[in-house]
Amino acid sequence: MAEIHRAKHSIKLALFLIGELRGDHHDSVIDALIHAHRRGVYVHILFNGHLARQGMVGEPRPMAEELKRPLLPAVQWLKDSGIRVGLLYGQDDHVVPYSPLHSKYCVIDDNIVLEGSFNWYNTSVFSHDLLVIAHNRKTAEPYLFEFEQMQRLFRIYY
Repeated sequence: MAEIHRAKHSIKLALFLIGELRGDHHDSVIDALIHAHRRGVYVHILFNGHLARQGMVGEPRPMAEELKRPLLPAVQWLKDSGIRVGLLYGQDDHVVPYSPLHSKYCVIDDNIVLEGSFNWYNTSVFSHDLLVIAHNRKTAEPYLFEFEQMQRLFRIYY
């Protein structure tokens, strides 16, 4: 969370899922992102659209019905705070709505990358997950490219 608190210009997240992840000092990643946004940091998040919604996942439903499902509380909270939150889905409709997004990375100020198997919700604190932090513009470039590619190649609902 310290990296989010230190962000000066931008935070770009591509996440499978997010929840009320709390740090060592019981601070919330959701609060940290909202505070960054309020400090003037541009925060843009892409989520797996199917998993960012409440209700049963993996059930057949038309896309119009999928888009009416309410958002998970953490996702709604981010959206209500004015953060640019995109829900990503594949290009084609399937019987069960599908989102190809399984990424878990964050790029801060186009220079710092947080990436790994670590999911951004509380149960991951107890898992044997990996989170790598790299402070290097060259390392950040492919992540930034991928972030832009996802917006061009898939359907994003804001």
